Amino acid sequence: MTTTTPSERNEQNQQNFKKNAHVLVVGPGVFGRALATCASEGGARVTLLGLNEETLKDAREEKTGVSIEIALQTMDESGLRNLSGAVIDLIILAVPCQALRSVSDWFRVTLWPLLAKDKTPVILCAAKGIELNTLKLPHEILSDLLPPEVGFGILSGPSFAKELHAGLPTAIVVASKDEHVRRVTRQLLHRPHFRVYGSDDVVGVELGGALKNIIAVVAGVVDGLELGHNARAAVVTRGLGEMAQMGVALGAQPLTFLGLSGLGDLILTCTGDLSRNRRFGLMIAQHHTRPLDEVLSDIGQVVEGYTTARSAYLLSARLNLDTPIFKMAYEVLHEARPVRDAVNHLLNREQKGEFDWI
Repeated sequence: MTTTTPSERNEQNQQNFKKNAHVLVVGPGVFGRALATCASEGGARVTLLGLNEETLKDAREEKTGVSIEIALQTMDESGLRNLSGAVIDLIILAVPCQALRSVSDWFRVTLWPLLAKDKTPVILCAAKGIELNTLKLPHEILSDLLPPEVGFGILSGPSFAKELHAGLPTAIVVASKDEHVRRVTRQLLHRPHFRVYGSDDVVGVELGGALKNIIAVVAGVVDGLELGHNARAAVVTRGLGEMAQMGVALGAQPLTFLGLSGLGDLILTCTGDLSRNRRFGLMIAQHHTRPLDEVLSDIGQVVEGYTTARSAYLLSARLNLDTPIFKMAYEVLHEARPVRDAVNHLLNREQKGEFDWI
């Protein structure tokens, strides 16, 4: 008679869970498609939802010759018909931060009543930013709108969507106060090339993912003005300090900013050629007479650092923090302050100790 060890039984249970799980990804952008692929490769049934057929165009073209099965559906009545009574284990909201409220409201009003009520899905939010009108973080938006029985987490970390979609090694963190949320996320998304770590510091992980985009824009400006590697290193390091300062003021754990969603994502976004925030900063410096809306249009993707610069500046002012890099980024991007004038202001500020904010 063959016996199995507790470890083997646990592994078998996890495999059975993956094979019977249903993952729903809302948002067919490159990152949403990459997460959908990770879940599908792990054995889960995956449905990818887009606003309309046009938003699903790239996903349909990618499916040619791919062995995995990902159902593509629209978010209108006809597209949702197949989800009526469906048991969903994990719902991933892969949408921009400024669209998160409307998508969460759509989930509560339209999708939630359709789903089977014998199992409550876990919500995973991949939005990075701070809501403009309310200055709320993603977890606060979700708390406002999701049914109270739904557990949710925040996904962040150094992850260019294009590289993840290509199957290149990536490490990321899921933050939630709920261990069940962290466990389900790891079980359904963790792959050999996609390591998923856990954290209970929701605020710290959110702020790391949001604020690093501002610093990346500034780092791009530094590179565009050819101010040198020393200057870029100073911006990245001092920017990390401003990120941690705001995080501590909002109750985050300082060490979180040395982790994947803090230092890890900051290094990637400030130095990687695939960073649209860094590219935005480069273009501002090199073509400083062009209107910003034209530069944003040339990027062709959402530049989260642009909107986050405004919300971070306003939040910093509300908290009475000393965050000069955030302030100069806001004034350049939203108050038409000349780039070189902003740089000179940062260089000629009053001297102080490195960690005076602590």
